[in-house]
Order: sequence, then structure tokens, then C-alpha cells
Amino acid sequence: MFWAESSGSSPLGGVCDRFRRGRIEFVRGPGSSLVIIDRFVTPYVVFAEDSILSALAKIGANRARVIFCVDEHGHLQGSLSDGDFRRWLLASEHPDLHVSVLTAAHRTVTTAREGASASTIAALFRPGVERIPIVDERHRIVAIAAQGRQPVVLGRHQIDDDSPVVVIAEIGNNHQGSVSLAKQLVDLAIESGADVVKFQLRDMDALYRGGAQDRSAGEDLGPQYTMNLLAKYSLEGPRMIEVLDHCRDRDIDAIVTPWDLPSARMLADYGVPGFKVASADVTNHGLLSALASYHLPLLVSTGMSTEGEIAEAIEIIHGFGTPLALLQCQSTYPAPFKDINLRYMDRLATLGDCPVGYSGHERGWHIPLAAVARGAKIIEKHFTIDKSLEGNDHQVSLLPGEFASMVGRIRELEQALGSDAPRVVSTGEMMNRVNLAKSLVSAQDIAEGDTITADAVIVRSPGRGLQPNHLSALIGRTARRPIASGDFFYPGDLTTPASGPRQYQFRRPWG
Repeated sequence: MFWAESSGSSPLGGVCDRFRRGRIEFVRGPGSSLVIIDRFVTPYVVFAEDSILSALAKIGANRARVIFCVDEHGHLQGSLSDGDFRRWLLASEHPDLHVSVLTAAHRTVTTAREGASASTIAALFRPGVERIPIVDERHRIVAIAAQGRQPVVLGRHQIDDDSPVVVIAEIGNNHQGSVSLAKQLVDLAIESGADVVKFQLRDMDALYRGGAQDRSAGEDLGPQYTMNLLAKYSLEGPRMIEVLDHCRDRDIDAIVTPWDLPSARMLADYGVPGFKVASADVTNHGLLSALASYHLPLLVSTGMSTEGEIAEAIEIIHGFGTPLALLQCQSTYPAPFKDINLRYMDRLATLGDCPVGYSGHERGWHIPLAAVARGAKIIEKHFTIDKSLEGNDHQVSLLPGEFASMVGRIRELEQALGSDAPRVVSTGEMMNRVNLAKSLVSAQDIAEGDTITADAVIVRSPGRGLQPNHLSALIGRTARRPIASGDFFYPGDLTTPASGPRQYQFRRPWG
């Protein structure tokens, strides 16, 4: 059962808290259509005693154009759509938006029972029914079903094509095994504009061959050096929890890369909003399956993996119905620019049918800007307080000031990207257009009633009058007003009859 009564006054608040962890599952309907079951019902639900006005605000916010009404126990009472509201508005002699939402709600709602098959749910969709509440045996809403791809929700951050870029400060093990330094790095990341901070957690006994005491025996110098650093600078579980508690106190989302099953279990029990999957574990199907089974959003780095291996990982994660984002990554430290291959993000988006991002190990922060320009919705960069510290990641990390500069440029770039809507002339451009562009100007005196001929029109600056591209429309028209030599032609000269001055009355002081 998905519903959980809240210990507080609002059962909906309890649902929001409980199911932020495992909010979406995917099942296939007839013809391989994707049915998405979203267990985070709060955006779709209002209490029956709430006002129509508050329901309309929530309808506008959830983009589903419908809201479901429940009583204080979560029992479904009705639904309100845009169409329901319009019908109520037309039927009301004196409409009052502050009355109960049930006044305008549709009381017969298409629902599906908890545990229904994908084909059963898919058959219920039809024009006008695009969200279906899933109810338990007591008719309480436990989930909302929809068709098609849904955004990834990581804590308080929604990640989709229209969302801002989520910038992650990868602290990893750059805390040098110190809780106080880890907390300091969290505070500095917040000041630098990070949306999320990330750490790593390892159970050394569970992770390495021979266990923690004999982890480097028989290894060459590379693995031996790395394992010794990890043992020296890792935070074990209880100390990591202390750092995660600090993140909660500072009100920033924190995710962790679990490198083994005990670490994953501990983090899920703690309640992290999502997992990061390291590139090294793309082929670790056991760990992938375990992480996906928690139904927390997975951000998967794809370095050191072939496309076939990436596709296998995607199939496993999709099989659990777990929200997924894929990060293009080049797992060399530092990563050579020639190997970064940002264009592969396009391929990842197709393979995973999911948001994509970039996890960078190169020096500097200009490559993430290019990634954002190419569509990355997640940027992850290593974060340190001192690049000269011992460890694998410090030299490819950003200092707080560098990280802040990157975030600032990303936000500017997001504004600059704009949209693919038809182009309009900006206010600044219009001002320059008046000063720099050209206009159609009369080359001679033209009397009212005269035919405007080609030799009577010249092109001159500034651009205060009719633009030169209207010349052919102007030639041959009859002048509806006297035009002195050197005067501008205006758009009104192309209308019949010509536009003229109008009388205005100003009822307020102006100036």
C-alpha cells in the first residue's frame, strides 16, 4: 500500500515526505505504450474543503490541467478540470471562487485499482482523461497514472527539457576524511551557487577483494595507491550521516555514490533523495539492480563504458521503473579535451529516453558551458578547498571562486539560450532600429490624391518611418494626405483609408 497517514495534521504532507523516495514506476501497456505511475500525489491533490481558487492555482502549477479532491483521510471525492471549471462558471449566476472545490467538481471519476495491470490502466485513457488516480480498497488515492515520459525529480529539483540546469558540487572524498572539512565544503558549495552536493560512501570490507585488512595485497602500484587513499580519506557510515544531517540543516539536497550494497542500504534507510552511479559500476548489474529497487532517481555516469554496456544498464534500470538521467563522462584525470565528446549526449538522450547531463574531470570550467549549450540539464564538477591536497580528485576540482564563476556563467547562458519561438524584435533592438535602420522618404512634395511613383520615393536613415521592404506595396498607391519632400512614409500610408490623428482624453495626470 502506498498511502501513509501523516503523524501531523495533513495526510498529504505525509504522502509527500514518504514517497519522495520512490515516486515513479514505469509499466508497459498495449502496443508497448509507456504507463507511468507517480506515487508523489501532492501536486495533483487538494482537500475537498479547499477553495476553487486554490484548486485553480494547483491546476496551473501541475501542468496536468486537472486536480483531484480528497477528504482528510485521502478518500477520493471528485475531480476538477479546466472544462469542469468553465461549465460551473457558465452555470453560476454569481460565481464565488472562494466556495468549496466540490461545488464545481465532477463527482464521477475514472479510477484504477491498486495493483491493476498495465493493459487495464492503459485502456482507461481517452481524450479528456489523461491522468488516472490509482486507489486502494478504501478508495484512497495512492498514485497518479499518466502516459509518456515524466521529469526526473531529485529532491526539490525537477529535471526536464524546460527546467533550469541542476549544478552538482562533487565533494566526493575531497574532505580528506574530516567531518569538519566536509561540512565546510558543503557551506562553501552553497555560497558558490551549487544546487546539490555529492559524496561517496564505501564499505571497505564489502568492496575490496580480501576485505579492508588485505585490500592492496597482490595489486600493482596504481590500485594499491588508490585503495590506500580511499582507506585514509573515506568517511564511514555514521560520520557520513553526520555530514548529511548538516546538509539538511543547511537546506541543500545531498546525494551519494554508494560503491557497494551495504552503503546503498544505509543511504536508502537514511532517505537520500537520489543516488549517483559511478562510471565504474555501469557493468555492476547486481549493484544497479539493488539501487534501482529503491526507486530513487539514479544519475548514471557513463565513462569507461561501451555503448552496449550502457544499453544493458539502461534496460536494468527501466525494468525497475526507476527515474533515470545519464551523464556523459570521460573517466580520465584530467580528461583530455579531444576525448570528451559532448555530442554523445545526444545519443545518450535517445538511448535512455531521459534527461542528460555532463560530469566533468577536465581542468577549468568552460567545457560545462558548452555542455549546457548542447542541452545538458545536469552539470557535475569536483569541488575542493585546495588543489594541492593529497588525493586523486583535487587537481581536477574547482575552487569555490571558480565554481561560483561557472554557476554564474551557466545561469547567463540559460537566459541566452532562449527558445525556438518565432523571433521578435527586443526593446533594445527597436531603439537601435530607429537610430540605425532606414525608412522610405518622400523625394518630392506629394499632394493628397496623387499617385505615389517610384521616383517619388527614396531610402534614407533614420528608421522612424515605413521600412524599405514595403516599397513595392507603397508604389502605385494614392496619397491620402499631403506629404512634403523629405517626410517619412508611415504604415498608415498603406491603409485605405489612411490612418490619421485621433482624439484622446486623459482622465488621469500624466507626465
